[in-house]
Amino acid sequence: MMEAEIRKIAFDLGIDLIGFFSVEPLVECLPYLIKRDEAGLITGFEGGQPKDRINYQHFFQNAKSGIVIGVSNYQKLKKPRDDKKRVNLASVSWGEDYHVVLGNLMNHLMEKINENLTAQGKPRINYKVFVDNSPLVDRGSAYRAGLGFFGKNNLLISQTLGSYFFIGQVLLDVEIAFNPAQKISNGCGDCRRCLDACPYQALGEGYTLDPARCISFITQKKMLSTDEEKRVETYLYGCDLCQQVCPYNKDLKKTSERRFWTSPELAYPDIEDILVMTNKIFKERFGKTAAGWRGKKTIVRNAQLIEKNEKKND
Repeated sequence: MMEAEIRKIAFDLGIDLIGFFSVEPLVECLPYLIKRDEAGLITGFEGGQPKDRINYQHFFQNAKSGIVIGVSNYQKLKKPRDDKKRVNLASVSWGEDYHVVLGNLMNHLMEKINENLTAQGKPRINYKVFVDNSPLVDRGSAYRAGLGFFGKNNLLISQTLGSYFFIGQVLLDVEIAFNPAQKISNGCGDCRRCLDACPYQALGEGYTLDPARCISFITQKKMLSTDEEKRVETYLYGCDLCQQVCPYNKDLKKTSERRFWTSPELAYPDIEDILVMTNKIFKERFGKTAAGWRGKKTIVRNAQLIEKNEKKND
């Protein structure tokens, strides 16, 4: 199929961004991955060695081309003004789990493509879907496909969606005719708002990340050091501080993906409710979100640390 046909199907499905990439090893990311690995700045969530993470055929042997999508998750929600003591959930965990949402969208996209091919008497495409659930560098594929540039906060930044979008990729066993994307030039310049917004300087001087100082990583980690425990102060899961100050995230439109929509009450839960949460309530409240994967124990621990650290600071 041609690029234009696939783009039309994608946009009809509500996919905000789509790009195409070749499946030669992602060598443009390799020096960065090696540097992080040698410096010990890995989270343990990555999986795989740097040389494997850039090799598409390592994860889908018959891969001959790739499609990458971006779906906005932006919402502007203010913390409710009431007497409850509310904590923050990062926007990555608002609404339904993005792994599921994007996985469904990409499978639906491929179903439509295969329906069209079958109608034309052509063979179906075999494929494999990935959404932040493999060692593959999803942001690297998206960069190669022209969806955005890497910001100083390590997030991919789109000219239209800022950094508030999720990425998914599909590897296909056929070649697609497409125009190679023009790489988007870095647009950070001298700006250091994200660097200064991080209270523990996890971003250093940009384009790097120290997991032990990153609030988002700490809230997801099972075992914490004493210093890491002190850094759990307002966020129950994840962190948005480096995104909130980015100039590219000003005046964004609310995501049209309704499965990500949520309410202020859910985005900023009452800490007392979290502390006494039963397993049943946890499954109802977090089971279908991206925050649920670490389990109730980690979420409740974070709530306890927030309370503990607030008392120390009083």
